[in-house]
Amino acid sequence: MGEGQNTDEYSSHFIKDENQRTHKKDIRWFREMINFDTLREAEEWVYNGDAFNKIGTEFEGYTTGDPKLAYALLYNLVRENTLNQRFHNIYADKEYRDGQTLYMVWVS
Repeated sequence: MGEGQNTDEYSSHFIKDENQRTHKKDIRWFREMINFDTLREAEEWVYNGDAFNKIGTEFEGYTTGDPKLAYALLYNLVRENTLNQRFHNIYADKEYRDGQTLYMVWVS
């Protein structure tokens, strides 16, 4: 890293480059467009449902319009991976499509 280069800028470029290498188009996505009022409700839904239990087997990616669901899934995947090394990599991103923000979490 060059002298004076902003580390946030460097990190951002690395994350974008890494995301592009994962070929999001080739991923089997599970789409869930439900919204919750609280993070606790979202976590219960994610942890006890398809999002957490089937990612990596039946699908590699999860898409939602609710940032609480994406956060809860990402948190639980990282926690599980820390304890059991379930996945090689865990990614998260957001995209704007048709006037809506979509939050994505995927694994490899």
